[in-house]
Amino acid sequence: MSGVKKFIPLLDRILVEKISNQATKTTGGIFIPTNKDAPTNNAKVIAVGTGSVKLDGSFIDPIVKEGDIVLINPKARSNTVPWGDKTYHLLSENDILGIIEN
Repeated sequence: MSGVKKFIPLLDRILVEKISNQATKTTGGIFIPTNKDAPTNNAKVIAVGTGSVKLDGSFIDPIVKEGDIVLINPKARSNTVPWGDKTYHLLSENDILGIIEN
């Protein structure tokens, strides 16, 4: 996808970039490393489609928006999208379990 400036997913699809697992810091200041081989379930939303289509042809707006950090279903079937030097994942909004707020 070299030369592409913007990618807009169709319908209820969401383009995400998975966030790597990071060490957890305890209240005492000790860092506990995570298993680097464990799959990551956190992702940053890169692009959002127009939403699901109702029977009357109108759209149900997506709940997530670009820039949100989300928790995705670890068993979600996503399509891998290589773009530049990064790899993104295209999945349905149904595969997003929640929005993470800090």
